[in-house]
Order: sequence, then structure tokens, then C-alpha cells
Amino acid sequence: MIELSIPQAGEETKQAKDLVFSILSERQPLSVIQLSNIIKGQYNVSLTYHAVMKAVDSLLSKGVLLKEQKKYRISKEWLVSLKTTVDRLLTTYDKKKEVRTFSADMANEQYAAYTFNNLIDCDNFWDDLLFYLTKHIKNEEHHSFTVHSHYNWWFLINFGQETKLHTHLVEKGFDTHFLIIGNNDLNQWAKKLYESMKVTAKIIEDKHVDETMTLNIIGDTVIQAKYPPDLIKMLRRIYNNYKKTQDIPLKVITELANKPCEIKLVVFKNREIANSLREKYRKKFK
Repeated sequence: MIELSIPQAGEETKQAKDLVFSILSERQPLSVIQLSNIIKGQYNVSLTYHAVMKAVDSLLSKGVLLKEQKKYRISKEWLVSLKTTVDRLLTTYDKKKEVRTFSADMANEQYAAYTFNNLIDCDNFWDDLLFYLTKHIKNEEHHSFTVHSHYNWWFLINFGQETKLHTHLVEKGFDTHFLIIGNNDLNQWAKKLYESMKVTAKIIEDKHVDETMTLNIIGDTVIQAKYPPDLIKMLRRIYNNYKKTQDIPLKVITELANKPCEIKLVVFKNREIANSLREKYRKKFK
């Protein structure tokens, strides 16, 4: 876990750092002006140019960012040091011991960033994180779970665990919404499955939405998954070629679950950003 917070930093600077890091984890390098425009346009959050610049300078001073002329990117050296921390965590996780790092990772609105080598490891960890968050959510947080995704691949590789998770969310009173991008047979199947568990689901077409990303908002916490191009290519092929889950060969499912690749999971806690994203996606259900 790498601490990104500045002691005595104002809330505006803290929020700006959350957004700068999240945006650069998707695309880089970017200038401060480009970052400011994305924050205003895509996140619907009003931050001054000075606040964004201050956040960038702070991350730069901590070695999280590198400057290339007038643009900034996440430091590869910092990511390597982060991966060392993650590898230690995954070693504990693989031994099926209790993962005690969630509480430390999520303390004081810090970041937690993880890298996984295949989908099944990512999904098992992701589910454990969501169970943890439902158990530790505060009364003042929005008791809801909102998901934005092109492919609901988790049902294909981990059906029992996923139905257990979503049933648990409903039983705990979480108002759950899934916004699914792409009207195909497997997404229609997922929609019906969600609805059978009393989860609200809607399918839309939107070619402008990043296909390589899944977004979760639960309470004040935002979870962002980023998939590599070769994994997206495999998912696209499955969703284009098969109409029913029973038609998908077991070999294909196994390959999907265990395909070697690098999946990034970024987690951060910020009420204003979570509320803004939740409102943005919930509007599409009206």
C-alpha cells in the first residue's frame, strides 16, 4: 500500500489527487490543462486549475508521477515498488489465510492498487473486497452498489460465488444497479439473471465508453478494473460467437479464467467523486 495523502492537505487537494491518479491510470501522459478538462467534463466535479496543479506537484514530489516536458505520467519505478507490496499480499491470499490488509488499505481514504495475472484470481479477490466493504460501510455512506461494464464475465468463470455475492448485497439492503454496455445474447442472459436476484439491470449501446474498464461504486468507495487488449479481444470473441452459456465449451471458459495477463484494480475512497459517478450512471436508468 502506497500512501498518497498529504498531511494537512485541504479536501480540494485530496479530491484532486484521487482524480488525477485515476485518470492517469487510464491514459497518459497528460498535461495539467488536459487533466482539468477531463475532471470537469467526465467526472462533473468542479476543481480549480490551481487545485489540480497542486495535486500533480504533490504526486510528483512523492515519486508517484514523472514529468515529460509539460505532461505527466505514473512512474514505472513507483509501480514496480507497488507491485512488490501487491505480490506479498497475493502470497498471503493464495495461502488462504485471512487477508487483514483491507482495513489498512482503506484507512483514511487512501488508495489501494493491485495487479493480477488472470481473471479468476482477480475475481476472487474482488469479491472478497466487496464482502469486506458491505460489512464495514458506515451509516452515512450511500448504501448502494452501481456497476458499469461491457462484459459480465464473472458469471462465466465464477457463477456460484457471484450469485452468492449479489444475493448478499440485496439481503443487506444495498440498492444495486448494473449498467451493461452492448446488446448481445450473453448480456441479455446476465440481465435476466440480475433481475432474478432482484437487482436492477439495463442494457445500453454506447460506442464512446471505454471497453477496457469496469467501474464499481459502493458507498464512498470507487473500484476501477483495467483489462489488457488481448483479454478484451478474447471477451469480444466469446460475446460475439456464443448466444447461450451452455454453448461455450468448457475449454474456452477455462482459458478465459486462467489466461495469463495483467489486470489492474485501483480502489479509492472519496465521497464526492463516488456520489458524482453514481449520479452520472444512475441517470441512465431513468
